[in-house]
Amino acid sequence: MAGHEKQFHHLQNNQALGISIVLYRTDKADKIDDLSNLEKQMDKSKSVNLYKITEDLGIIFMNTANPYNDTAALPYKILFGNCVEKEVDYRVINGFLSPTEVVAICDWIKKHNIDNYKGFETMFDNLSKEAKKALEDIGVGADEKKGLFDAYVQPLTQFYFATLKDNNSIVICGE
Repeated sequence: MAGHEKQFHHLQNNQALGISIVLYRTDKADKIDDLSNLEKQMDKSKSVNLYKITEDLGIIFMNTANPYNDTAALPYKILFGNCVEKEVDYRVINGFLSPTEVVAICDWIKKHNIDNYKGFETMFDNLSKEAKKALEDIGVGADEKKGLFDAYVQPLTQFYFATLKDNNSIVICGE
């Protein structure tokens, strides 16, 4: 788990997302503009912080060296959502997911069994040479897959299933 010091960008508008990517559960909404009182909804107790690991997870989930290429892919949306730009207090929201998209993402998580270590390990072990090289280049080796799962993938999948259960939407911030 390399110490990334770069910012992440949405490919569409080259908008910097920040160092740490945080996903927040919010009230149900089909569009971000349908959410009211977002400042109060962005509660740390209903969030998951991916810190600097989104590129690593993107490479793994998408099995590619460039996880920012396909912004319509579910594995991309798991980490970054659909591109939006909205300022809320001191935060800038860069991504949004509706409850319908959360359902599709949870189906993808179940299909790929990444909600358990064995499924994540299988995904990691079956990465393309290109994806494995990209992970090595940023300092992530096979010996780190258990740590990645325990610290990031498991909390992320639990966050998505809680979001699904409560029929919430998600906003994503670079902080």
